[in-house]
Amino acid sequence: PLKTITGNFASVIHGLNANHLTDQVVQRSKRMILDTLGVGLLGTSTEVCHKVTQYSKTYSSDVSSTIWGHLDFRLPPVYAAFVNGVAVHSMDFDDTWHPATHPSGAVLPAVIALSEALPRKKKISGLDLLLAFNVGIEVQGRLLCFSSEAKNIPKKFHPPTVVGTMGSAAACAKLLALDQLKCKNTLAVAASYAGAPLANAATQTKPLHIGNAAKHGLEAACLASQGLQGSKQVLDMESGIGAFYTDYNPQSLPTLQSYPWLLDQQDVAIKRFPAHLGTHWVADAASSARRKLVESSDNLLPVDKIEKVTLKVPEVKYVNRPSPSSEHEARHSFQFVACSALLDGNMSVQSFASENIHRAALQELLCKTELEHPPDNTPSFESLYCEVSVTLQDGSTISDRCDTFYGHWRKPLKKEDLEKKFQSNASSILPSEAIEGIIETVYNLEKVEDCSVL
Repeated sequence: PLKTITGNFASVIHGLNANHLTDQVVQRSKRMILDTLGVGLLGTSTEVCHKVTQYSKTYSSDVSSTIWGHLDFRLPPVYAAFVNGVAVHSMDFDDTWHPATHPSGAVLPAVIALSEALPRKKKISGLDLLLAFNVGIEVQGRLLCFSSEAKNIPKKFHPPTVVGTMGSAAACAKLLALDQLKCKNTLAVAASYAGAPLANAATQTKPLHIGNAAKHGLEAACLASQGLQGSKQVLDMESGIGAFYTDYNPQSLPTLQSYPWLLDQQDVAIKRFPAHLGTHWVADAASSARRKLVESSDNLLPVDKIEKVTLKVPEVKYVNRPSPSSEHEARHSFQFVACSALLDGNMSVQSFASENIHRAALQELLCKTELEHPPDNTPSFESLYCEVSVTLQDGSTISDRCDTFYGHWRKPLKKEDLEKKFQSNASSILPSEAIEGIIETVYNLEKVEDCSVL
């Protein structure tokens, strides 16, 4: 039993310490934390977040954690993790990794809520938080590496509901300083909370996936800390985490000497606008094509002269939405993002406002748009591309292609653009001095004695 994959994971979760963190992992994770706080703050203003906030007010407890953006509203830590997790993913604006998942949103709300709720005598430092956060990210990445299927954009279930739940659980187990047996039980309990079908993509239910991952991971660690027991081989068995993958092939983690973090090897994608990651290739290609089209048109797209718009994208059924009618459908529509970028030259939070979704020029352009799926365009965030071709009535064609959009891990956002995104996202919720205080705190997190200041 000591040589099981599950036991090995529990051993590594228990054994990793702050000395294992590399400078690059610390820097990249700080960027992820800052970005996730920003999109979470922005997300508190969304309708779906309002709904789960109202629902969660039915719970009360003497132990409580902050709901982001609300000075006067606190909840028990598991429900604070849930509401804040929903906020992070409510606009599909949070970071994305490869193999495909949203890593930060499942972990950060859980560890912040837990660290705030622990007794004052167990004060959690910024370095403690960084370590727990990175343990949660690492566990997600390692589990995704156990399946070749996971390298492609998913078809059946939303990955954060599986690996995100496990990552949240591992991070909380680390923050609670659980022993190896309790770490193992934490993973076992979390596995029974895992999974959600992808059918709820592009609906108000999808953000609940991240909220539940944060909540359930925290709950699993708390239950295990009370001695609740589960399978000792949940990461080894086909009937464990292997139930989600037909090609599940678990491997032992590296030894703790000079531990090689996956985040050291590959950065995450940080989005410039709130939509499915696949649409970001489309936006960059369409914006480039637009620049060629409007050179002599007073910066207005000549919609009446366009015969057809062709998008060469991978076949991803839940992002093929020719006539989106809501903001959630628009965020999961190759066609909508292409037409919006062609009309406006760029994408932003406002692109998904109702008045922009239903404007006449966009609807006209959507009717002229079709998809093609070249066989070499695989549905993987590592290798996909997008080509946008605009055919005019005179028979001429304007085309452009994007292989790597700005914000992808191959082309990371510059520090100033990451900060601008955070400032823009947080500005409708917090005053400027609080915004600058968060930036400074996150950048110096390893020196912060009590991370509850966040």
